Amino acid sequence: MSSQDMNNRVRMTIGAQESQFVIGGRDNVIILPVGYELISSRYFRHSPPTYDDIEYAINYIEDEIERVAKDIPYDGYSLETDVGFIRNLARLSLSVPGLNGDDDSITAAEQPHRFYRDDLERLFGRYAEIAAGRPAQSDEPDTSSVFFAQLLIFREYMHHLKFGYILIR
Repeated sequence: MSSQDMNNRVRMTIGAQESQFVIGGRDNVIILPVGYELISSRYFRHSPPTYDDIEYAINYIEDEIERVAKDIPYDGYSLETDVGFIRNLARLSLSVPGLNGDDDSITAAEQPHRFYRDDLERLFGRYAEIAAGRPAQSDEPDTSSVFFAQLLIFREYMHHLKFGYILIR
């Protein structure tokens, strides 16, 4: 990968207690106090979380994103990650009817894989229905509060940071 390619990347990591965005090289790092265990334990009082639980978490995540959104470039930049749960979300999204992904499996040999924001939104919509009271289907295996937090954080980042897709490496 050329140095120009490295400079036009935003590398995203979502951990248990915080999220990091590395812009270009290693010198420009933005850290947010938004992690899946933090969100799950602080905002989700039910398992699966309720619609209200999710709304409270969204308010917190959006406030944190707004503090740094202007510092995370998107025009001419690619968003990338190697976070395992994001790869799993991409796999799960492939079972949702009507997705426009560019392949029907994600293996190490096929990486990087583009996970489109529209596909993520459809997946999130299905899980939002569970939060509203719909029973989970057989292709929605995880309804834990940690899973919901992972999905929600990733969805909010993609929604507010204006990237059309993320490259999963």
